[in-house]
Amino acid sequence: MRCLVIRHAPAEPGQPDAERPLSPAGAVLLRQVRGPLQALAPDVGLIAHSPLRRARQTAALLAEAFVAPTQETAALAPGALDGLLPWVCGQSMPALAVVGHENDLSHWVCHMLTGDAGRFFQFECAAACLIEFRATPRAGTANLLWLLPPEHLTRMARR
Repeated sequence: MRCLVIRHAPAEPGQPDAERPLSPAGAVLLRQVRGPLQALAPDVGLIAHSPLRRARQTAALLAEAFVAPTQETAALAPGALDGLLPWVCGQSMPALAVVGHENDLSHWVCHMLTGDAGRFFQFECAAACLIEFRATPRAGTANLLWLLPPEHLTRMARR
């Protein structure tokens, strides 16, 4: 199974946090990077997202490029990532995408790669990585196929 992990695009400031929408610049950025993401992970069959508005909007814009359904899951809500691995294990497709938040996503990806707590990178807004589990997904068994900031994805879009 491959898992495309994406941090939501830049959002407007303000409160309440759960209702912050994507900024106009964030929506433009996401429209630029979604083509390269789809080219790098063409077989994504589902785009899961956190319940927060900016993640839901990011997933909806990605779904247009991937032609894949979106699904909200509480496992991607800030502070709730303990439930993400069991949720991923319950999916039966060869590739899926998850849209969430920092600091949770980088901690989760690093844990899937090493099996240890902590992290060794951070996701910028609209950054993504692709990890692969060759067997049943478990902490410490993922392989990192690529990790790209939005700047590289936008350069790819201009080619």
